[in-house]
Amino acid sequence: MTLTPTALLLLSVQRHHLTDRPDERQLSREWLQRVEEARAARHLVVLVQWDGEAGSDSETFSKGWTLYPDFRAEAGELLVRATQPDAFAGSDLDAALHSRAVRELRLLGLDGEELQVTAQTARRLGYAVQILQEAGA
Repeated sequence: MTLTPTALLLLSVQRHHLTDRPDERQLSREWLQRVEEARAARHLVVLVQWDGEAGSDSETFSKGWTLYPDFRAEAGELLVRATQPDAFAGSDLDAALHSRAVRELRLLGLDGEELQVTAQTARRLGYAVQILQEAGA
């Protein structure tokens, strides 16, 4: 396990977040560039996969729930499943970050409840938080 003070948290990389957006390809390229930069800097990359309710665009195990094709967790990276707008609530995210000595979080996602609530909780837990991009939801 690699110890790193910085992690990139991707909060909106499921198919239902990006597919059919007018800026889908541009956003995907920009975010993929951020992921490549984080990996090159040896920062931890964390992908959050939100479990959705039955009948929703993000229904767990539906096509919309899966990660967008450009994004995947590589060896040593984290894939965290979350059920609430807060990626920390009900998940082992905080423990996983602490075990890797992470102190700074760089959040990347669509502007929405998940981004705002996760950022608030991260700050409350003592992480330095930087929101890299807020694309319109």
